[in-house]
Amino acid sequence: MPNVRCSQETTNSIAVLRPPNTAFHQQRLATWEPVWTPRAIWPIMMAVATVFLSIGLPLLYVSYNTPEHVLDYTDCQSIEDPSRRSCAEIIDHSPGTVCSCSINFTLDRFFPPPVYLYYALTNFYQNHRRYTVSRDDGQLQGVLSETPSERCRPFDFAKRGEELRPILPCGALANSLFNDSFTLTILTSPQLRTPVPLAGDGALWPHERGLKFRNPQGDLRLLLSRYARPPAWSRELWELDPDNPDNNGLENEDFIVWMRPAALPHFRKLFRRVDHLGKTFERGLPDGNYTLHINYSYTVKSFFGRKSVIISSSSVLGARNPFLGWAFITVALVTLMFACFLYVF
Repeated sequence: MPNVRCSQETTNSIAVLRPPNTAFHQQRLATWEPVWTPRAIWPIMMAVATVFLSIGLPLLYVSYNTPEHVLDYTDCQSIEDPSRRSCAEIIDHSPGTVCSCSINFTLDRFFPPPVYLYYALTNFYQNHRRYTVSRDDGQLQGVLSETPSERCRPFDFAKRGEELRPILPCGALANSLFNDSFTLTILTSPQLRTPVPLAGDGALWPHERGLKFRNPQGDLRLLLSRYARPPAWSRELWELDPDNPDNNGLENEDFIVWMRPAALPHFRKLFRRVDHLGKTFERGLPDGNYTLHINYSYTVKSFFGRKSVIISSSSVLGARNPFLGWAFITVALVTLMFACFLYVF
């Protein structure tokens, strides 16, 4: 009898816990499952292709209608050499020399503001891992040490006079700093050339100067004189921008821009922007005859590269870059091809 009572109690408990006998609770509802046949799939792929094509074509249109002018100055001829040798030859025979050259060119269209000046390098692999990590982030933040990071080798110590001193900033990335400079003039009359005002601010993110790159506290020149400059540099760290003392040291804008490694071997970096405050250039960069003056000191022969200056306006998508538009169009065409294939078969 006790066993029977226990069995009845168990049965009653199971009955209480059992879900209601409905189609929803017992999972007997009718279901629908699509059958992915070619006839069902090809309209969807056609719709996807249409969407991507409608996005890619406007992107491509905006990109190719953004004014841009490219000047390759790798083989620019020196204006000071009697034999008119190229600056590349002069620097190859006399490393560390600063060569002056100029290029005359014509802008055949108006460049609306804002207008930017970029420098571009080809065949330069800034994305090489050992090159990218060859830096001392603590040093760049103004925490000076007599023993640079091991990652900086072999650009960690150098001779200053007869004494071996730590390099500041150390590493291969800082040692290869781009040091060509440019000035731009426009021919406003047969005998008058007007300089195009170029401003150097606006290329940095808010967190970079003062957080990732910070000068040490105190007299900059006195503090940095205890260190050696990178071997490839022709100027001291406190002399990077002689015209603007606040733009020197580890907070120099050109230095910070260079220290952002590029992802691809062909890249451009912002050099200056056109200052549109003056009357001549307040509406943009007018069409006309221009001259680009170059202080040429950066060699690209060792890695078979090319150098160029790019003048470009900015659109709602930024500078001219057709990659995104072509990417959308490529996906649209591939999807359209598969849709046609499924429709036929």
